[in-house]
Amino acid sequence: MAKKYYVFTILLVLIGLITSSAIAQYPEQRIPKWKVVSVYPANVPIFNNGIEKFARDVKTVSNGQLDIQVFAAREPIADINKPLEPYDVFKAVSEGTVEIGFGNSAYWAEDKIPGSEFMYSIPFGLSAKDMYAWLYRGGGLELWREIYAPFNIIPFPVGDTGGAMGGWFKKKIEKISDFYGMNIRTSGFTAQVYQKLGTNIKWLIAIEALDAYNKGNIEAIILQGPYTDQNYRFYQGPKYYYYPGWQEPCGILSIIINRKAWEKLPANLQKTIETVCGNTYQYISNQSDSMNSIALKELQKEGVMLKEFPPEVLGEFRRLSTEVLEDEAKKSAQFDRIYRAFKKFKEGNVDSGWNKIVYGADYAETTASKLIEGLGNSRVANARQAGNNSLVITLSGDISFASWAFQPTPALSAEITRIAKIISDYSLSIKSIRVEGHSATDGSDCSNWEISKKRANAVSELLIDNGIDKSLIKVIAYGEDYPIIFPDDTEQKRSINRRVEIVIEF
Repeated sequence: MAKKYYVFTILLVLIGLITSSAIAQYPEQRIPKWKVVSVYPANVPIFNNGIEKFARDVKTVSNGQLDIQVFAAREPIADINKPLEPYDVFKAVSEGTVEIGFGNSAYWAEDKIPGSEFMYSIPFGLSAKDMYAWLYRGGGLELWREIYAPFNIIPFPVGDTGGAMGGWFKKKIEKISDFYGMNIRTSGFTAQVYQKLGTNIKWLIAIEALDAYNKGNIEAIILQGPYTDQNYRFYQGPKYYYYPGWQEPCGILSIIINRKAWEKLPANLQKTIETVCGNTYQYISNQSDSMNSIALKELQKEGVMLKEFPPEVLGEFRRLSTEVLEDEAKKSAQFDRIYRAFKKFKEGNVDSGWNKIVYGADYAETTASKLIEGLGNSRVANARQAGNNSLVITLSGDISFASWAFQPTPALSAEITRIAKIISDYSLSIKSIRVEGHSATDGSDCSNWEISKKRANAVSELLIDNGIDKSLIKVIAYGEDYPIIFPDDTEQKRSINRRVEIVIEF
């Protein structure tokens, strides 16, 4: 009996010590009361529903040991003198005014932390699937936490909005010069790209954009996907809705937690938050995909006109995006380190190995750009990208085909052999190859469909002879079908367009 009493006494002492420790850790109350402030207003439900679910799940999984109250942007908060503006949330969490912020790194860290933009989305960056892999398997999350550490903040990914749309425009976009002088609501690297095109950037938060458009202060609005844009009622303004969203191929949402508050939590509550973050990530990502699909159809019913950016415009966006990122890398060693890590992951996981075999067609933009790098340009062949999913190799007529002959010159034959070997490395990602013969240009007195066809066939045969799958190739000829005219004037001969183009679709 004495032995049982002794054991019971020891248990009581241990329980007392544990209770005393908990009380000492939270002297005012046993259950921590935390605040999470969103950068999004209450009328953007897909995001705020996600963070509200996060708060509920934390309370449920922790068996009520952690209670988190959610506040939308600009919503009055007890114990704080004034509502927090979206761009104030980062500072509030850093200083410990609130324990958690919810939003994305574009709101929190723009102009504060070089390289943090990669933790949300960058132009022509990673898809949602690849972004998740980079964060959790490619070292992205470790880099993120490292660069936020000086601000007393720990970040956690909690969702992805998926790819964005290209934006809302007052007028049709047909060529790159159409942007000159345009007033655009956008931010970040997208703004820098547009500034290079001669636009005027207006720094507005999303909820102010429609009013600015209706007052004539802006002519274009660039934000996110259909569901978010629909909630901001952008369809009541500009009617041309462009795609693809080259500037935002994914959109990571995250929470940031004050480090001191985090370190006060016992291990089981820390693990609770980490686990619930993962569940919330899937919830928000799935909801975004589903609701964007529904919203796009509803927007079209409102009279919104979907338009695709012309290939030449996308090509210029890509070139300028690379230019902007390279310029930023020269300004900051931290940015450069993250940029190089990001690029290395993208090149290694998008263009090769397992992803190339299984998902190659999903990565046309990267595959096309890498293929162009491999092809380079020569005296007889010039490669350029045309949109996100194709490239064009132009074979010069004046050099590639001797006079009016139908067969390629020896120089071109050697070039096609080289091209075929490079193309074959990407065959799993190629959807089709069009070999197009052209024999006329505007203003030419000589045009003929037959010469176009024969030259295109000759190039096609050379590609097949060098290992390209015949089923991928389609031959097309352009030109008027009437007898060939042989002009005597040499200069007139040179003016005749005798090019052949190899168009590769991914």
